[in-house]
Amino acid sequence: MSWSSDEMNLWDWDKAWECTQTFKCKHSGYICQVMFNPKNSNSFVTASANHMIEVWDFDSPQCKYTLSGHWDRVNCLDFFTHDNQQYLITGSSDCSAKIWDMHSNMCTHTLHASMSPVMSVMFHPNLQVLITGLEDGTVYLWSSTNFRLERIINPPVIEPPAWGFGWLYNIFSSPVSEHVWGLACSMQSEGFVFGRGETVAMVDVSNVNNQEESSHHSVPQIRADTTTQLIDNSVLLEVHPSDLRFPLQPHKSTTCSLDLTNHTYERVAFRLVQKNKKSHSFGEEEDSLLSNVPIYGFIASGSTYTLVVTTKEWPDQGEDTSLDLLLQSSISGDKFIVPFENETECVDLFEELKEMGNVVHELTLKAVFYAQEEVTRESCLSNAIDLSLVL
Repeated sequence: MSWSSDEMNLWDWDKAWECTQTFKCKHSGYICQVMFNPKNSNSFVTASANHMIEVWDFDSPQCKYTLSGHWDRVNCLDFFTHDNQQYLITGSSDCSAKIWDMHSNMCTHTLHASMSPVMSVMFHPNLQVLITGLEDGTVYLWSSTNFRLERIINPPVIEPPAWGFGWLYNIFSSPVSEHVWGLACSMQSEGFVFGRGETVAMVDVSNVNNQEESSHHSVPQIRADTTTQLIDNSVLLEVHPSDLRFPLQPHKSTTCSLDLTNHTYERVAFRLVQKNKKSHSFGEEEDSLLSNVPIYGFIASGSTYTLVVTTKEWPDQGEDTSLDLLLQSSISGDKFIVPFENETECVDLFEELKEMGNVVHELTLKAVFYAQEEVTRESCLSNAIDLSLVL
């Protein structure tokens, strides 16, 4: 298969590379990736710069149907299976990855971990995890069963060698901030590799004891409980967990994922903000404890949106403390079809919805920050994996 801006060509190996089919693209954006369907030898999907995912059959030059939900360029995609049901994961420059049910053709889950475009995605069959690579060089591992964040890989900064061949380093290496362009894994191992700039990073997950043990250590530290806060008829979103727990680790930032599930038949706007501010004994204010709050966006009907709340780096010493987060939600209808560009647009929308008579639901969540006597490598989500760089 080869493609250009407005068409794709299918070439037959057995017929001396004869072009057997030409597929016409109606959109104006270029094609970013093509993926063959492993469960249907007559089907393939494309990720496009026009924000769409298109599904094709080999026997037709026209697109069969489209999957819409991203609001920026779709960079990458991959198929995976869970409970004998086929899904598709897509990554976009709108800084999110989406999970699509290929039976209903609906988006069932949105993964949002950072304000950085998702450049590559992959399903690892041996680990049963979904892997997303971001433009800022970070790699995230997600459970393919419940779509919870499992681990974060921050590629290390590579220093030039001290023995005088800095020019060689400049040729074969690149800064840590360069994009994660590609992901690959071996069917016989629990490791994977990813390309970042002009380097390749090899991740050996088996060095972290094993997948189950590492997950067992990390989950209790970032979640207060495993029970979902069930909603009543007056609340739009199902929230899990109701409390977020962050271990205090000097000079490190920690994360906690938060699932928001929309069980309504309407599009819901949400906004997560800090509810109160006060000073602490180590000189910081609560508004500076979390690095990426406020968080805001939209959740499609019947879909789950996973947020990753991140702390700033802690000072040398800190005491146990907590703060309240306020989750606001309201049915948005057709207002703001495209996502918010900034928080002001989100605030203005909620004010407009109130003036229209829409109910803005509010739910208080607790963020708990606690000190640890000893922090092990397995207990720190961001340092859970050993990396070795291969030039």
